[in-house]
Amino acid sequence: MSPQVLCILGSLILFFGCSQEGSTADAPLDVDVPAQSVDTSDAEPATKKTQTPSIPDAQTFEHEGVTAQIANWEQLQEFIGTQNGKIVVVDLWSSWCEPCLREFPHLVALQKKYPEKIVCVSFNLNYDGSKDSPPESGSEELMEFYTKQNAKIVNLISSTPDEDLYKKLDLASIPAAYVYGTDGKLLKRFDNETQAYGEEGFTYEAHITPMIDELLVETKQPEK
Repeated sequence: MSPQVLCILGSLILFFGCSQEGSTADAPLDVDVPAQSVDTSDAEPATKKTQTPSIPDAQTFEHEGVTAQIANWEQLQEFIGTQNGKIVVVDLWSSWCEPCLREFPHLVALQKKYPEKIVCVSFNLNYDGSKDSPPESGSEELMEFYTKQNAKIVNLISSTPDEDLYKKLDLASIPAAYVYGTDGKLLKRFDNETQAYGEEGFTYEAHITPMIDELLVETKQPEK
């Protein structure tokens, strides 16, 4: 493939995001994404030791204090409804999606910033429905990535094929992020289908984190 073609393809990914047609089961996971390469100096100290919440009865993987579970979208929605007045941020990502990988450290940093006021969830969409590659088949590689990122958040590996979930959510591409209010209801979906955030799409630094900051000021959630 010529350098000119590669350049055009790279530009298209940045412009349109990562659609399901762009996924490949054999795509390597870039575990060299800088871990926590964001400013967390404003993080609020936790007033007590907290544990990462989990989905009951879901298959769980653990390494060095970082966990991941296999779950579907319905289980995630039930989980969100149990979060007792916390804001929930759900990030849909996949290892073949470069913009997703670039934003992942900011999701982790957001949880560190508000350890007791919000719940950050990474929802991985690597599974394509292949019988030869079930959702758990990529768990070792994903756990390596989560551990390097020190992703002590709610890490979920989708048990629903990615294309099926795209259709269910009426979503054309990732990255995408869902912000749920303290009542468990969806407040906003971030995506770049209408180019509302320009060619590079939404970012945590410019769009999601400021929204969370504002929501927490409005709700004035008490410390626990």
